[in-house]
Amino acid sequence: MTGKLTRAVRCTAAVLAVVAVGAGATACNSSSDRSSAKTGTHADAAKGENTSGVEVKETAQQGSRTDAVNASAANTSKRCHTGELDFTWGGPHGGAPDMEADQQQVATVQLKNDGGRTCTLRGFPGVQLISESGETWDLRRSGDTPSTLTLKPGESTAAVSMNILPVPSDMKGPERFVPSKVLITPPDETTHVTLDWPYGGAILDQSGATRPGTFVNPIVLG
Repeated sequence: MTGKLTRAVRCTAAVLAVVAVGAGATACNSSSDRSSAKTGTHADAAKGENTSGVEVKETAQQGSRTDAVNASAANTSKRCHTGELDFTWGGPHGGAPDMEADQQQVATVQLKNDGGRTCTLRGFPGVQLISESGETWDLRRSGDTPSTLTLKPGESTAAVSMNILPVPSDMKGPERFVPSKVLITPPDETTHVTLDWPYGGAILDQSGATRPGTFVNPIVLG
């Protein structure tokens, strides 16, 4: 995976600490889109508005899509279909996220071509988190630019990465989203696979935010 996507983007402990005491923060913003802010409320944080006065780093692209549709789709006849791919957590460039961390982490799903033909992938997948209580969260997209990937039969060369913002179990205050399952739809496909969430823990609940600190990146080489 490229260095840009595999890095765990650092968010300071102060960000979650501020949220814990009721001040608003999105917890992560793009370094090219930092803004000054005023003290706000926890409701602002849930909406993904940075009103905490804390400098934040990377977030999802504002108003970005949450489905698997991509503007520059790969050739339909060559595109990898859901049934041709095998999905497994982790990979050579992505270990398990630390769900007790007070900074942004990365969770990775590796894709293997289990079909009998060479196929291509390009763009963002659709990713939906499902909580233990049945609530859903369709992840927004990063601002990274996709590229076309070619997968030969039997080769594990692609990966879906998700930047996530854990909430340590001993932290009081922030609203939590406790993942149970993850639905992944490959780019420009209409069927998904369902994976159990294997890492436990909880994510800062920004499911209603336009620029949350938990988001999906384009598929890259694994």
